[in-house]
Amino acid sequence: MINHFRQLQGWRPSYRFKSVTGYISGWDVEWFYHLPFPFASVEWFDIGLWEATPSKGRLLARTTIDHTDEISKVVAHIGFEFDVRADVLRIWGYIPKSYEDFPPV
Repeated sequence: MINHFRQLQGWRPSYRFKSVTGYISGWDVEWFYHLPFPFASVEWFDIGLWEATPSKGRLLARTTIDHTDEISKVVAHIGFEFDVRADVLRIWGYIPKSYEDFPPV
């Protein structure tokens, strides 16, 4: 999964995580050095699914590109258990699943 996102050109999805210690990281887009190594301590790992496109003018609404299908396929192919809600894909690291700070259904 990490290699897939590191190889993307241009946009890279944002991510954040919760450690089993209770720490929740801020959202980040740096896929080389800021990841929570080792991943054994990660309770859940969120990936942002939508890409905001550049503004086309002050009077035009910003648009987004939905990467849900692409990212879901990558995560499913690896075999991770995950859920998608709104613009966030959450990979579960531990049971019971924690829906803390996860978009509502």
